Amino acid sequence: MQPTIAICNIFDQDAEKLADYAAIEGFDGIDWSIDPSLPEKDFLSRMKSLHGFQVRFHCRFHGNDVAYTDQRGDDSLSLLMRTVDQVARAGGRHMTVHSGLGNPTGEGIDVERAIENLAVLVAHGRRNGVAVALENLTTPLTNDPLLFRRIVAESDAHVTIDIGHAHAVRNLHDRDDIFGDYVLPNRDRILNAHIYHTELNGFGHVPPGCLSDIHNRLDLLGLAASCDWWVIELMNPSEALRTRDILRSYLASLSIDAGMASYHDPLPLVAA
Repeated sequence: MQPTIAICNIFDQDAEKLADYAAIEGFDGIDWSIDPSLPEKDFLSRMKSLHGFQVRFHCRFHGNDVAYTDQRGDDSLSLLMRTVDQVARAGGRHMTVHSGLGNPTGEGIDVERAIENLAVLVAHGRRNGVAVALENLTTPLTNDPLLFRRIVAESDAHVTIDIGHAHAVRNLHDRDDIFGDYVLPNRDRILNAHIYHTELNGFGHVPPGCLSDIHNRLDLLGLAASCDWWVIELMNPSEALRTRDILRSYLASLSIDAGMASYHDPLPLVAA
């Protein structure tokens, strides 16, 4: 089954504008970044505007990290536990979280603490029907695919693979296939992927110029059968649409290849 191609909330918290845009441009999926400062009643009201779309949720909460060893870790866990409840009340079933967001040095965070608190959050999500997935970032702890694997395995979290982040950290490691190190050990846990080319300091997310920029990474994602949600994580509408067209072309080629592979000549072979 091919993945749903989703758009993120390129109009910030304006759900009605995003719904209109997504409908016009033919997107079936919306990956909504929650504003934690928004009262729950306002959040739920906005979600009504997205009725008819598949929706998953992204918790891009700067300063929030369950891996902090001090009170910030407890406060972060409490906020994310409340967010699970909020997502469930909106009918959501998927939520992506982070460790290391906005913390380039990894100051004050610890892997054991990350595993402990994330396990609590994952269990709370499961009780409420919400799959909690950890995303790989360009910052510690998750900028190391081996450490990322340990955290998700020991916390029992699901995974969101960001192919741009994985590309951006390739020079931090001496292993040949950094993206394979992220995907292959976690392929049974991956639910979501964030799609763009790479991330540059001071610029942000860079779109692919052509399919060859991301082709090999998309092929690897195809090995994760559970990854049925590809989010174009670009805020510029024209860049998002060009990337959507690249992805549609790629998926169409897979369908053609699959059709050719399953084709059998209907005419019986006869001796000459």
